[in-house]
Amino acid sequence: MKILYIGRLFSGLENSLSTQSWAPTGAPTIFKLIEALDQSANEMRLVLTCKDGSSTWTERSDKTLVLDGLKTPVRVLAGTRTFSEFFGKLRTPLRELRHMWQIWKDVKTFRPDVIYLGNANIWSGGLLARMCRAPVVFRMMGVYPAMRNALKGRRLAHIFMRWCYAAPYRAAICTQDGSGIEHWLDAALSKNVETVTWINGVDIPPAPEDVPEPLAHLPQDKTIVLFIGHLDTLKGFEVFIDAVLEAMFSRAGKFHALVVGTGNGRDAAEAKIDHANLGNDFTFINRLPHRLIAEAHRRSNIYVSLNRLGNLSNANLEAMKLGQCMILPHAQHALGIDVITESMFPERTALRIKDADDKEGLVAALLKMHDFPEQRQDQALEMERVAQNMIPTWGERIKKETDLLEDIAAGK
Repeated sequence: MKILYIGRLFSGLENSLSTQSWAPTGAPTIFKLIEALDQSANEMRLVLTCKDGSSTWTERSDKTLVLDGLKTPVRVLAGTRTFSEFFGKLRTPLRELRHMWQIWKDVKTFRPDVIYLGNANIWSGGLLARMCRAPVVFRMMGVYPAMRNALKGRRLAHIFMRWCYAAPYRAAICTQDGSGIEHWLDAALSKNVETVTWINGVDIPPAPEDVPEPLAHLPQDKTIVLFIGHLDTLKGFEVFIDAVLEAMFSRAGKFHALVVGTGNGRDAAEAKIDHANLGNDFTFINRLPHRLIAEAHRRSNIYVSLNRLGNLSNANLEAMKLGQCMILPHAQHALGIDVITESMFPERTALRIKDADDKEGLVAALLKMHDFPEQRQDQALEMERVAQNMIPTWGERIKKETDLLEDIAAGK
């Protein structure tokens, strides 16, 4: 199989490019598939497109890099810095047009058996699916507000996006992250497009022999409440902080909060914590290596996830497979968010509150799980039992995708 892989330059890949050594972080669905295709007998051309935003990639021209640990050279298409600031807001559409042209040239020179691209390159996807003989596979990591807005908006950009989404893709592969992808697929894609939605995999690392500070010295005589993710509104961080503080006031000296992540909500949170004089009851860790994320779960009693866009994230899947006591928001039926989450992981597996803004419900749930540790343990065991059947290993998950791509390339 000759596959043209077109992906976005994620932040978790930028360090690998800078050091020219393959050591990706984040977005495991992306880098594990790249590794599987790179290590197989298949021939791959790998193109990553810089979409700016939070990217730290500053090159003004395209680069082709050879990385230690990866057989396939990586071609990186530069972002808006290619164009003068004179063009202002036109730099973004000009970037997309240039990316389309460069990708089109790759198709013509490489002549792939299958073209694989993600939502960040949907302009190219809409064109290639209509103009190339090679089948195009459209890849989505879930559905986001901008994707929903594109289906309703009246701006020219929205109309063009709808045209791109409705292209005759050979297949659409979607990460099942609880974001309500099913509703969006029905509305956006052509009815003739074969779609598959797969939950991500989880490989639980063994307990480390050496646990660094501050994980090693979390208090053993308190109920540890864990939060992992961006410290922002979308993840419900402010609600989490307010609820934990209230629970601490209600059960003085009984709770300790462990927060893993970075974000613009941290300063405001620390100001509230300092005002309450509870700084010793919170542990903040900016980043943890993946092998230590599992250890953070093992050393915590309750894991809270208030993700407004869906609660089958990688971090949550790991907590589920580890058998963590979890507090989650109920499904948002109007948007389809977490409907599948509740179907896969029913009421007995997790304690659910009304929604991500339900501070009072979260306080009550924290107190209940603290006051009744036997119930907490029963719930955790049930979650682990269900998760073992529902969540595959990463090897199983990636094999599904590579098998499908090989079938498509073979004309099946």
